Amino acid sequence: MKSEQVVRPTQEPTPNGSASCGDEFLSQEDLVPVLRDAALRSEQDALGELGELMRQCKWEDALALFYPLEEKLPEIVDQGLDSDVRAKIAFVLGQMKRFDEAMTELAVCLERNPDDYHLHNSMAYTAYNSLYAAQNREIFLRGKIRQERIQLAHDHFVKANELRPDGITNHYRQGMLFKQIEGKPDKAIALFEKAVANWVGLSPEQKETRRQEQKNFVKALYHLAGALLEGGRFKRALACIQRCLAEDQKTDHVEAQFKYFALGKVQFHLNAFSEAKNALEFALQCRARRSKDFIYELLARTYLAMGDLLKALETIRCVPEKARRPYCRWTEADILCAQGDIGLAKKILAGSLERDGRSKHKALIRLAKIAYLEGDYHASMAHAAEAQEFYGQRWQNPCEDALFWQALNAYRLERPEDALGFALMLREKNPRYHKLNLLLRKLEQKP
Repeated sequence: MKSEQVVRPTQEPTPNGSASCGDEFLSQEDLVPVLRDAALRSEQDALGELGELMRQCKWEDALALFYPLEEKLPEIVDQGLDSDVRAKIAFVLGQMKRFDEAMTELAVCLERNPDDYHLHNSMAYTAYNSLYAAQNREIFLRGKIRQERIQLAHDHFVKANELRPDGITNHYRQGMLFKQIEGKPDKAIALFEKAVANWVGLSPEQKETRRQEQKNFVKALYHLAGALLEGGRFKRALACIQRCLAEDQKTDHVEAQFKYFALGKVQFHLNAFSEAKNALEFALQCRARRSKDFIYELLARTYLAMGDLLKALETIRCVPEKARRPYCRWTEADILCAQGDIGLAKKILAGSLERDGRSKHKALIRLAKIAYLEGDYHASMAHAAEAQEFYGQRWQNPCEDALFWQALNAYRLERPEDALGFALMLREKNPRYHKLNLLLRKLEQKP
């Protein structure tokens, strides 16, 4: 039970009539420890009750009893014994997605104990969780506030990793902050590698003691494979996902369908299409808690790469039509183009635009290519311009494909100055863009 508030007696004067102030090591009140002893009992009682409520996930009950501490347990606050209770309250607030309040509580604790690993770990984890909550649209974080929250998480991950350089979990989480939250997989690679190396470097006894961190070692391997794949290091990615499969064979810390999908994706990028097909077909057989449309889509693209157009179309249509997300529609359109059914491909791509608020430029570029092949350069230019406008608003960067198709269509429409402008912009961004140099040579030859 929560202890009752202790009534504090007024300070008595010293024999000579003056009050003794003492210093940071000893005050007159310390000579009579009854208040501190009472606060210690109150702290221990609160920690015990909080711990039990947290084990039962009774977050609201915990806050009702102990938050805010200044009101519910003023005696431990007055005696400076509130840090451990405050840190637990911060965790509870985080579970309730009251992240700002949680971080305020942790900031009080860190001011007193700036080199406490657990507090830096908690602050980093709370900021990290708030960013995931925002990404899942559970809370609102945008613009400058989001950037400040990202930096806060990084600062405390760095400090926690300095205090415990042999950790696994925080290296993994900071890698995820780069990869999943910031979209910077290249910066995540070293952190995932450190998490993996730290686990491998533990003795068998240490691994047993810290076995709860094995999950994040496995997940670090999985996401390292993904980051390497995005960076074009396909062979290293293959070795990494194969090791992940071996390490996680008995535990399934990462669901089997995701691991085998990742294996198939790496093999697809290595042009090992037969092996990719086998991995993806196995992924489809694995138990899953969500739709398998992403597996069907990559398998369909694999059949397309193998030249089996009928099987490719059959596979993509395993995803119910109403459930086919835009990326499934792009692949479906690619298959139809390969079969020569351009009209239906155009219809599918146009329909996908209505449902796509993130990547509609990809459908627009496909439509621009089709219109170009049909000799309708005005329509092709319009699709490419729309793709550029969307991409620029969404990502604040020029779209390489849109620049190329605007340049090429301007060239065909006898607008060489516009064509050269688009082409030079593309060359500045990516001088190795496919057939850009050919277009530039054509423009140089234009009278």
